[in-house]
Amino acid sequence: MKRIQIADFDRRMPSIELVEKDDHYEAMLVPSYDHTYPSTQIRTIRLADISVNLFVTPEETLLVSALFHKPVQVTDIVSWMQLYTISFAQSDETGYFVEQADEILEVVLYQKHPIVIATRGQDRLYYDTTGAIEVRRATNESVGERPLLYLNGEAWYGVPRLSFNRMKDELHVNGTFLYADYMDAHHGKIGFFRENDPSLPIVLLVGQAIVEIELTENPDGSRVLILEQPYDEA
Repeated sequence: MKRIQIADFDRRMPSIELVEKDDHYEAMLVPSYDHTYPSTQIRTIRLADISVNLFVTPEETLLVSALFHKPVQVTDIVSWMQLYTISFAQSDETGYFVEQADEILEVVLYQKHPIVIATRGQDRLYYDTTGAIEVRRATNESVGERPLLYLNGEAWYGVPRLSFNRMKDELHVNGTFLYADYMDAHHGKIGFFRENDPSLPIVLLVGQAIVEIELTENPDGSRVLILEQPYDEA
């Protein structure tokens, strides 16, 4: 893979690495995110001219990269980044905003989080998400692919890591009350673990049926997880 520094073309630009892939260039807004975050938790969202990659967990969603689809030249990408800025769900007590912008061009929603393209400028621009289009499916989620689980109604094709506080949180797994420190993948299956013995799960779901998980938060910050996996059909 060819790696290019945007700042080599324009010293005024942030230090962003551009990685050439087979069919696109990827601007790494979070450096080396692909070595830090599991690919199963990356969602690709298509916008008008580009795509963006989001790292999605039940606790947070981060904008990690921008994708420029071929055929495109590196000089075109540099020009685009000189003219436009990408913002993801920045907000304060007043509302959502884009920093150092002149005009907002596009707003789309993914899981109710706004993704914004704006022309670069000097102002903080506030905007309303009313009427913005909600992206229902990321482009890297195959329509025919069978999800492993649904978490609060969203399809997941891998196992998200969920951390718990055993003193406050409640875990109900197929009707059984469970004490665990975290949920994570174990050989492609859903496992529940304790920190003092992370090598083996205390519970491992080995069935083939799609898992349904509901995770809610109480006013005191404690959480309740309810997991149900139907019995496999004979």
